[in-house]
Amino acid sequence: MQASTVNQQGGSSRAGRAMFRGESRKRPVAFHGQVLLIENLKERRHLLCDMLTHERFEVGVVEDARDAIQLLAGALLSGQRQVPELILCNARMLGDAGLAALERLCASNPDVPVILYSPFTNPRLREQLARIPGAWFMDHSAGLEDLRSTVVSLASSRQTRV
Repeated sequence: MQASTVNQQGGSSRAGRAMFRGESRKRPVAFHGQVLLIENLKERRHLLCDMLTHERFEVGVVEDARDAIQLLAGALLSGQRQVPELILCNARMLGDAGLAALERLCASNPDVPVILYSPFTNPRLREQLARIPGAWFMDHSAGLEDLRSTVVSLASSRQTRV
């Protein structure tokens, strides 16, 4: 796999993020970028997006659980859209339907690394996360630097150019 890099000004990443803001739910959710970031909390979303852009990833952002489920269960799973090189996701925001869709997507695309993170977990959520093939889980003890190094490491191990 080979990831696209953004130009020095980060224009590609901003264009990818802009694709998801203010879209009507009636239109299908599109994915533009090599890393798909699924995060509903604005401050964390901006922090992670900046971190990924700094590492020269092209980032597509989905900030709503319904849009994430639509993308994971619809366009990506059916092959209508390009599957990202890496998925970084707030595990709690997806809920049961989103985690089930992510599980199906991972089973059909085992070469796509998925990093799920959550500051809060419970036994039921951990059980659901354990069913997702090949997914990495990072809990509340992991900091931003741990997340960054995991993303870079997974990208490098997949022979992805960052």
